[in-house]
Amino acid sequence: MARTILDKELLALNEQIIRLGSLVDEALELALDALSKGDIAAASMVIENDNLIDSLRMSIEEHTVRLLTLQQPLGGRDLRYLTSSLSIAGDLERAGDGAAGISQIILRMTPLRDDKLSQIKVDDDGSPDAAGEITEASVTRGMLELGKEARRVLQGTMKAFANRDSRAARYLREEDDVVDVRYHLVRHDLMAMMAGARAIPALQNDSMILQRVTYLLWIAHKLERVSDHCTNICERIVFTEEGENIVHEPDPA
Repeated sequence: MARTILDKELLALNEQIIRLGSLVDEALELALDALSKGDIAAASMVIENDNLIDSLRMSIEEHTVRLLTLQQPLGGRDLRYLTSSLSIAGDLERAGDGAAGISQIILRMTPLRDDKLSQIKVDDDGSPDAAGEITEASVTRGMLELGKEARRVLQGTMKAFANRDSRAARYLREEDDVVDVRYHLVRHDLMAMMAGARAIPALQNDSMILQRVTYLLWIAHKLERVSDHCTNICERIVFTEEGENIVHEPDPA
């Protein structure tokens, strides 16, 4: 394969990956909108469109393998780019799966919705109607902020990929800590709603609260995982551009 043809193929592959990132971002935006408004139609659309993400990921994989097979020998950077493309596409697909998973949870939560939970107010010492109260509405606001941070990291990651900006990728890799902090805050609040002596009266007042809190915990975890996938992508960007593998330390949580 001549160099000019290879360059065109690499450009086409690059555009496929950027398109995949855009589809994932759109899915995440729609899933967060569905969470904010309880929009069943939006949640259903995310689930339906997940097939597009899966299909594009497979096309990227086939394209990459074809280039690896036909173009021999490859230069160091080209080889690093192609092998990293497989990993990047996989992480983007899993981030898209997260958005679809959130949407599926929203659909499951819809029959469990009840205005009563929004009236249950607790703070760190368990007293009602005090400063620092925790309600389903306040937790949802925190969840949406978590999602906003996850989207910001995803968008920045795709921009770093498009610009081949390893410096930005290194910076965004550290931004995962911001998402982790927001995740732990949301998780703390959800745990506080069902902690100790609060659990029994809460269940007596609203028999569905435990199921909804569990679902909200799952949503929070899926949003946090989006940022983890972006961290993996940033590491692949640095590897492609600099030839350096960054050691990723998993979240102890």
